[in-house]
Amino acid sequence: MIKKIAIALAAFILMILPFVVGTQIGGFTPYVETNSFSTYVLIWAGISIAFVLIIVVALKYFFQSFEKIVVAGALLFLLISPIVGIVGLVAPPDLSVTMLEHPEREHIRYLFLFIAAFLFGFFFLILIWNNSLQMKNPAKWIMTLLFILAFAELVWEFSHHYLYPEAMKEWMDQGKKAEEFGKSYDSISIINIGVLGRLIQFSLISWLAICLYKLQQVRIWSPIVTIVFSLAGIGSATMIYITEMNLPKGFEFLFLFFIPGIPFLLLYWLGVAMITRFKRSDSEQ
Repeated sequence: MIKKIAIALAAFILMILPFVVGTQIGGFTPYVETNSFSTYVLIWAGISIAFVLIIVVALKYFFQSFEKIVVAGALLFLLISPIVGIVGLVAPPDLSVTMLEHPEREHIRYLFLFIAAFLFGFFFLILIWNNSLQMKNPAKWIMTLLFILAFAELVWEFSHHYLYPEAMKEWMDQGKKAEEFGKSYDSISIINIGVLGRLIQFSLISWLAICLYKLQQVRIWSPIVTIVFSLAGIGSATMIYITEMNLPKGFEFLFLFFIPGIPFLLLYWLGVAMITRFKRSDSEQ
């Protein structure tokens, strides 16, 4: 019982850790004019190196306490690094003309998201390469297809938004009004690509969580939390598609589940569930 409580407490602390660390470095956010952009990046890099060293040491000294599949799960745990970086910015994307004064702020945000996407990509490739999910055809290939679509949409979306400042500058150089740029750059067709991406991403993550639970690689709380948040994300994407980004009053909170960082938060929590799932030889196994 004590062991169960300790593991549950450790999992909870790890789940909120990105927000705790992110808010701590929020005082150095480059969105405050007096703060140095390079200082923020150096602080984030130092914290990220510390997380990598912690997980390497943990796997080295406690390898026998983990199932082999959890080694791949360590990649999901390392999603804490880009999540901390985004939380530490303590500001939403600046889509106004003032972004042209500091385009590096938006660039670093999407670089963090690129890092998260590739960590997820490596994790999935390891699972498929080793057939760690013990899936048979055609389910294995369906999941692989969903991953390819989900990953491709993420990379496309991040590239699209990374280039937002440059596209705005080009737009204004043509003598067009900055106020009209947003609707042109993020048109309904562009938004609908994001909608399709979220539907695929949340569905894939839920499927992964269920598969890992069936293999006893995570505890029951993991698929429950994953599915609840994924359903919220799917509902958000559906509402955004139907209303064309004009959510009814009282439903604005659904935008939270549409932002690209939410799938990575669910994947990070999945990683936490995996690395806190120790082998047990007793009747609790």
